Amino acid sequence: MKKTAFHIIQLIALMLSVVYSSAQVAFHTIVSQGPVVAGESFQVQYVIENMNKEDEFFAPDFKEFRFVSGPNVYTGSALSTNGAKKLKNIVYTLATTRPGRFIIPGASARIGDKLIKSENVWLEVISKTEMQKNGKAHLQDTNEDYFLSPGEDPYAKMQRNLFMKVLVDKRSCFVGEPVTATFKLYSRLESRSDIVKNPGFYGFTVQDMINLDDKLINTENINGKTFDVHVVRKVQLYPLQPGSFSIDAMEVRNKVEFSKSLVSKKTEQEIAEGVYAHEEAEEKNNTVVVENSMHTEPVAITVKPSPEKNKPLDYNGATGSFKVIASLDKNELARNEEGNLIVTISGKGNFTQLSAPAIVWPAGIEGFDPTIKDSLDHQHSPLSGKRVFNFRFISAKAGNYIFPAISFSFFKPDSNIYKRIVTNPLTVHISKQKRKSNEAAKDLTNAVKRKGQLKWWLTGIGGLLIAAGVFYWVRKTKQVNIKQTSLEDTSSTISVARILQPAYTFSEADDKTFYTVLRNYVWEFFSQHYGLTGSSMNKGMLSKTMDDHAVDTKDKNQLLEILHQCETGVFTNAESNTDKKKLLEETKDVLKKLNDQ
Repeated sequence: MKKTAFHIIQLIALMLSVVYSSAQVAFHTIVSQGPVVAGESFQVQYVIENMNKEDEFFAPDFKEFRFVSGPNVYTGSALSTNGAKKLKNIVYTLATTRPGRFIIPGASARIGDKLIKSENVWLEVISKTEMQKNGKAHLQDTNEDYFLSPGEDPYAKMQRNLFMKVLVDKRSCFVGEPVTATFKLYSRLESRSDIVKNPGFYGFTVQDMINLDDKLINTENINGKTFDVHVVRKVQLYPLQPGSFSIDAMEVRNKVEFSKSLVSKKTEQEIAEGVYAHEEAEEKNNTVVVENSMHTEPVAITVKPSPEKNKPLDYNGATGSFKVIASLDKNELARNEEGNLIVTISGKGNFTQLSAPAIVWPAGIEGFDPTIKDSLDHQHSPLSGKRVFNFRFISAKAGNYIFPAISFSFFKPDSNIYKRIVTNPLTVHISKQKRKSNEAAKDLTNAVKRKGQLKWWLTGIGGLLIAAGVFYWVRKTKQVNIKQTSLEDTSSTISVARILQPAYTFSEADDKTFYTVLRNYVWEFFSQHYGLTGSSMNKGMLSKTMDDHAVDTKDKNQLLEILHQCETGVFTNAESNTDKKKLLEETKDVLKKLNDQ
């Protein structure tokens, strides 16, 4: 009897464990098997079953490692005894920094109303010296391709065992839809490679995702042979206009070391840019060094125009999936007190090409051009995150003012449709009270600091007076330019030198300030020359307008490239080695050429 009861209890426990396990969501951490050499990259995968769109994934803190890229998300399914299960694989690429034994932390996920976590996994990291000493088969390789037998053609052997590829995720896209291009070097040889020419991306805005400094190395099996694969560069390319464009070749010069006798050796590769070009090839005993060049093949990309059918009137080239929110930092202001209208566009798409939305300022409100701040994840394609436009405004007259709803239209390339979204109207109350002088000075100082354009002037004496004068000058420049144009020249010719004068003034300022000023006044020229205003002031519309006016293709591309350089300087933290004065002269020359037409 006791024995029977014991069996019943066992059966109930087994049934409960089966029910419980079937109700659980499998969530696992997967890391590369075997030790990893310090300094090399590796992948961490978090695999979760039956994760729905409304469920959330929370990445851990990889504080012991250097982040390279991710997350890259892959979906699929797998068969089980209970039928097909949906799988989501979230992959991060990390790099080790030092030898030791480290914990790869598990990730967390909220599935329904439950929080679950994947397991922690240990990773062993060893030094290169230890790798050479430990004698493990997976870290040593007798590579016959390192051996050059008598009479064998070294160039034919190099062609089979050292080559480059460029991989693109698509060869046809819409304007503003990104193309991801990855340049890889495949090698089984002892080689030193020097990038002597980077590819040109004419017709595209470029966002780097991975470059040489990331040292991303994997292995791939090709025709039964294992190759070391170096990701030399990975970029997102956002096309600026429709047409046929080409991703130029990347050119690399190599120095390859062969052995004159068969040896047991794990070959290694080094890749740099502009480092090895002038070094003499050093030959060791019993080795021979051979040089050659290689390049990727150009890739043709067809860029389609956004469809004309159902295109909204306010569409300005935004491509992707976005949301827009408008808000005021204060709903009540004193007369002549500075307020801020904040417009936030979030989602994923061609953020770097988004121009400021058109604002209809109520009568009695004076508005100014926005400052722009980006919070973007450059490891995702398309770019994901948000762009914040901060429009300053003031009013000298008391009363209630209503800011009309702001509309924003974008094209969704995955569904081939346009979508138009509208914010709520906003109301601000301007009181009869006038702001105090000390508050005015504080507002002015904060405005100048946020603008970020005059930091180098503020170090001088009389900072507040200078800042006030410059603030007044910035506000009145546009009116002064217009008045001077009407007084000095009654013809339709525009004074290019006068329009660009502020950019010359700021040529010694920091990069972001200089490029902001140059970009603003180049657009000021096009506003006067072609009558472009509001949402029409974008590069797509500018390119079309120049085509309509039969502008020479070389001049048009030069102007678009100048604007691209300005945007790179304004919206990224990339360091620029551009000669600013030379760029100003080039800008002045090409604008004068357009003006003379």
